[in-house]
Amino acid sequence: MPRSAPALPLALLLVACSDGSDAIADDTGTTGDTTGTVGTTGPDDAAVTYYRDIKAILDRSCAGCHAPGNIAPFALQTYEQARQFAPALAASVGAGTMPPWPPDAACNAYKHDRSLPEAERAAIAAWAELGAPAGDPTDAPDAAPPAADDVVYDVALALPEPYAPTIAPDEYRCFMMDWPKDELAYVTGFRATPGAAEIVHHVIAFLIPPDQVAEYEALAAADPDPGWLCYGGPGGQRPNWLGAWVPGSNNGALPPGTGLRVEPGSKVVVQMHYHTLPGAGPDRTTLEMRTAASVERSALMIPFTNPKWVTGQTPMEIPAGATEVTHTFSADLTKALPLIDPGGELAADQPLVLHAASLHMHTLGVSGRVSIERAAGGSDCALAIPRWDFDWQGNYQLTAPLTIAPGDRLALECTWNNAAGDGPVYWGEGTGDEMCLGVVYVTSP
Repeated sequence: MPRSAPALPLALLLVACSDGSDAIADDTGTTGDTTGTVGTTGPDDAAVTYYRDIKAILDRSCAGCHAPGNIAPFALQTYEQARQFAPALAASVGAGTMPPWPPDAACNAYKHDRSLPEAERAAIAAWAELGAPAGDPTDAPDAAPPAADDVVYDVALALPEPYAPTIAPDEYRCFMMDWPKDELAYVTGFRATPGAAEIVHHVIAFLIPPDQVAEYEALAAADPDPGWLCYGGPGGQRPNWLGAWVPGSNNGALPPGTGLRVEPGSKVVVQMHYHTLPGAGPDRTTLEMRTAASVERSALMIPFTNPKWVTGQTPMEIPAGATEVTHTFSADLTKALPLIDPGGELAADQPLVLHAASLHMHTLGVSGRVSIERAAGGSDCALAIPRWDFDWQGNYQLTAPLTIAPGDRLALECTWNNAAGDGPVYWGEGTGDEMCLGVVYVTSP
């Protein structure tokens, strides 16, 4: 894609924008436990066995993605499948790359944490070291009930038509959908259901206000295929995020009593990240939302970055050959609200509550952080990604929200590695460009 900066309204201060191992053939068509070889790799009384110690971990934290027809390259639903990949499991779990959970626990705590506690990581490592003993099948835990999503959704939006990606190995394509309600509504819950789970790597939904719809309609009209190609973002003026989904996501409820305002005549744009596989698809992902006519506290999903990076007034340069380049930006969010919230959903110069945060960079990213610099000194970390992976992006709800007081500054920090680059890299939408973007979900107290 060409390197280009998106249009930037003059009043805009804050702008939005698997472990990739090769597929391995195995018996992914088998969904029940294979017991014919029980005990062949170790005695039933081994210190750590599959049925007594490992199966429950894999069923809870891995099998949701590692299942036939899903995004992971091999299944982990039976003993034979787990035994075959025991060394790889131990290595990836030990390195912290699986299950994918990028946030740093030293920064903050989050709802729906998919990471494994240290004791479970150690158990998997010990099991692999022992030769992956099966143990006694009667030690297997009872089947856990499927994770409950207690949200009742009342809006469902499907992609306008089925789509099979053609650009390998990855395709980023945006689609626009009509918002069905003709009266003011608030979105209080969000989830996505992939139509072809084996190729859908992530889904990000954006809310397009009525005055920006024409710009996005032009993007769709300019692409001869359904939707339009999009990489760093949806391509037009940076709209607010509506929700995000990655494999393993569950329970799409937004913080209780809060919701995102949606005006009649709005549109929803969804960015699909496809892992293109020959013969896969077509996909017709569906977005589901819970709505309410009113909420206790209206929320904003605020994209946050330095507008001078976007316009090039102060270039966000990442020089060729540089192994570690860091750029930072901060602003008093409470004073910026009149610029980014002309409708006055939240009062300016009043405290805000930060409920969730996310980060966005491209493939040169090394690490990133969103924090609150306190006017009285010190700072509180909202989100830190110490090992950035473009393939695993999400929105993370804090278990204990943080208050942003007037005078505090929301701070953004990104670090990149351009050691292999043959030229400098700047802000842009293209695959060869970079971004440093935070997104925060805030309400009044």
